[in-house]
Amino acid sequence: MEYLTEHYAEAPVWIVACLEEPKPSRMSGASIYPAVQNMLLAARALGLGSTLTTRHLLFEAEAEAALGLPPGVHSYAILPIGWPMGNFGPVGRGKLSEFVFLDEWGKPWDALEG
Repeated sequence: MEYLTEHYAEAPVWIVACLEEPKPSRMSGASIYPAVQNMLLAARALGLGSTLTTRHLLFEAEAEAALGLPPGVHSYAILPIGWPMGNFGPVGRGKLSEFVFLDEWGKPWDALEG
């Protein structure tokens, strides 16, 4: 199995989602991620491969310096975009009952069992 990290630099386009905010907080990216999701859907509709990655944030200061971001601008996600290398068929979905719970984590919601 090949991994994104092994081919990251080969992607011909990177979209770097940023916000201009002097003191970012955990809530700062709330407006970025819906926009990023729309970009991922658009890329898929065009037959392009992409993924949302925040791996660069392990080295946030170095990555932002390498990207040439000015002070107060912070990256929240990178979307490497290119032609897919492997199988690019239909997207599989899990059963809702595996992800949706009632009142507490892990408690099945009977309405989803049917």
